[in-house]
Amino acid sequence: MKDRDSAQYIKGREFESYVAGMFPRRDFEILQRADSEGSKIPDLYIKDLKKREKFWVEAKWRARLYNEKYKICDANRLDSYKTFQASVKPETVFMVLGLGGEPSDPNEVFCLPVSEVEYPEMFLSRLIPIKHEHATFRYERGRIY
Repeated sequence: MKDRDSAQYIKGREFESYVAGMFPRRDFEILQRADSEGSKIPDLYIKDLKKREKFWVEAKWRARLYNEKYKICDANRLDSYKTFQASVKPETVFMVLGLGGEPSDPNEVFCLPVSEVEYPEMFLSRLIPIKHEHATFRYERGRIY
């Protein structure tokens, strides 16, 4: 577990709060937040109030690309997200990735189901098609837009 005073932990929590704010309260309820970095569950458990469907969100922010790639996590952590996804079906686990700017105001946001994350790092060219262009999220047909 990371030290709650570490810069990395603080930035992660800032981005998590930013992502939580992208789910309008009129449409979504945050049922649970992971209590610590390295928790066995994703950061947010959310309910769509209109459709009554629930889903999970893991939020990751990076200041920049490394070797032209977005490093999501290490391979073991990705395996644990995929194992968690299998355990909560039919609910979906989504990855919301922030890039650049500040954790509280990233330059770019990307979103995809963890089932579509094949490797712990992704090239920007793979992320561009899933770039989120709006200030808030909506949930339709089992996807976050």
